[in-house]
Amino acid sequence: MKHRILVVEDDPAYGEFLKFWLESEGHEAFLAVTLEDGFVAVASEPLPDVMLLDMNMGKQNGLTLAHWTRKQRHLGHLAIAAITGIGSFRDLKSVEEAGCDTCFVKPIDLGALREYLCGLPLSATAAEHTRFSR
Repeated sequence: MKHRILVVEDDPAYGEFLKFWLESEGHEAFLAVTLEDGFVAVASEPLPDVMLLDMNMGKQNGLTLAHWTRKQRHLGHLAIAAITGIGSFRDLKSVEEAGCDTCFVKPIDLGALREYLCGLPLSATAAEHTRFSR
């Protein structure tokens, strides 16, 4: 197992596609299709190592989850990659301000996503991380 990855994506078909691809790469992936589900999943044990976060969740801004996550001490280990359909300068600035580590534009270049994930440190499980950081 490489990483435990939370995919927060309101398009169920695209979310399932990402989940399937991540699992085929050897990761443990799980999907949240609403922002509310994302808030619950990101803070639930075992904690994720990585979050792929759609910026545009219908009428809600997915970056609110990134802002909240960065304020949670026990989630400090979490790598956050934003996903956007536009990729404008304004979007990229918002991603940076929210505390995201990177941003992918839809459709995601899977080679670039693989490279990003391979560049992340392989940590202990999120539960072990929590136990050692106390």
